[in-house]
Amino acid sequence: MRDVFQRQRGLVDQDKLSQLTIGFVNTKIFPQQFIDSFELIGQQLGVKQFTDNQSLNTGRNQDYTLSWSDSDTKISTSSTIREIFISYGGDGIFLDGRISTKPLPIVYQPAVSTITACLVWNEVIRRSECYLPVNIPKITLSLNVRVDEPSMSGSIEDLKFSLDGVETTNTIRDIDSSLGHKRVAMRLSDDNELVKQLIEKLQISGGDRNSRPKFPCLEFDLGDDVESISGHVTIVGAGGLGTWVLHNFVHGIKPLTNSELSLLVIDKDMTIESHNLNRQVIFSHADVGKPKIEAARDWLAKELPTARVQLAYELNDSNVNFISEESDNSNGGFSLDELNVGHESIIRNYEVETDEAIHRILQKTDAIIGCLDAMRPRVLADLIAARQNKPYINGGVKGLVAQYMEFSSTNLVETYGSSVAKDTSVVSCQEDGEVPVSSIVLTNALVGAFQAVSALQRLSGMPCSSVSSVNWFARENEIFCNQSDFVIDRESGVSQIVNALWPNQLESGVLGV
Repeated sequence: MRDVFQRQRGLVDQDKLSQLTIGFVNTKIFPQQFIDSFELIGQQLGVKQFTDNQSLNTGRNQDYTLSWSDSDTKISTSSTIREIFISYGGDGIFLDGRISTKPLPIVYQPAVSTITACLVWNEVIRRSECYLPVNIPKITLSLNVRVDEPSMSGSIEDLKFSLDGVETTNTIRDIDSSLGHKRVAMRLSDDNELVKQLIEKLQISGGDRNSRPKFPCLEFDLGDDVESISGHVTIVGAGGLGTWVLHNFVHGIKPLTNSELSLLVIDKDMTIESHNLNRQVIFSHADVGKPKIEAARDWLAKELPTARVQLAYELNDSNVNFISEESDNSNGGFSLDELNVGHESIIRNYEVETDEAIHRILQKTDAIIGCLDAMRPRVLADLIAARQNKPYINGGVKGLVAQYMEFSSTNLVETYGSSVAKDTSVVSCQEDGEVPVSSIVLTNALVGAFQAVSALQRLSGMPCSSVSSVNWFARENEIFCNQSDFVIDRESGVSQIVNALWPNQLESGVLGV
């Protein structure tokens, strides 16, 4: 089995991080939801030990202590590096000694406690200098063989290079030399024990660690208590972001007794890998090898059995328009109707919806949440919402940078340019990602929690979320939160999105706006 923390090791010194000890000063005054969230995220980070106020009284030295802010709290930039003060509520999250004065509605408690736990853990990691000085998206090991091709009869392509008993993937590359030499790069499998041992010996030092204490705060207004949640939610992507959306959304709803909910969960990853488990919160070791939508369905059946759950493999052009065969779908990925051919058992076992059924569902969804690893399907999701004059709830993470944004009066094409509609490159922590990235639970959990808040507010009757956008630069623990102006104007951008997605069809009149 691959290392669970494989993708995280590109961001942190995992051995150092795993040995941190954290103590709570008087756990009785902490919200239990925060303690649970903090320990859950700590487990996904790979931290081995947690302590409470009892162990603090024994005289054992902790790396860090967490205190709940009260009227006597006084902190400044010169405060001890080993103590972090916390307060949160319906009016914000404060790590600077301020006290929240507004009660937090019960439906938002899982999400806000998750966001707070992410900020606190990030500050612990920063102050401990557990972050590497540079992100390492991927580490591979190769044996390079320089070959003098002119010295042989024939071509180097006729030769077979292998290591006895060791699996390799070979590529032949030219060397910028007048000698006619070529290089055979023999990449060793990541599962090879020798490779693991050598990678573990990699050490990176230098650079500005920027470990000075920070006291990040977020101010927002989540409104009054929510009595019920009802409607339909579409979650596109059941990975790092999508599972944290589900976790916070579902656990926020569970205390309510009169909610009616339907969900469409879309994800094309056919295999949960072991390295997904340290940030994709609803999955366990028992789910490794399963398709993500199947594992998500099973989790939802256990946690929210009253909800109606439908599944789909991919959001593509046909899902959005269900247009005629003569229309060009070359940029939309595979069609689910095409996938059905020869895969009847898969479709039956997982009860995956067809393109036509997905199209019908999407016309009536109340909230669409983008947790995707490519831009074109994000634009497709944006169009679905824009056509209904509803906000699109977008999230993205890359390394130690995270962004949540609810598009209520603009769109992805207007914000980033029309080229995003043609961008199908996959920025992913998966093995098959075209653009590899390192990934950590903190950024995924924080953005997923804000997306869950947005969905909860939408399904409680609000026109959009009270938080319009959040940008988090975790390495510096700098976070910027913007409040919504509650202006909804999506319809004016529909033609702009459609033209970016299908310029030829729009010009010829095949597609309507």
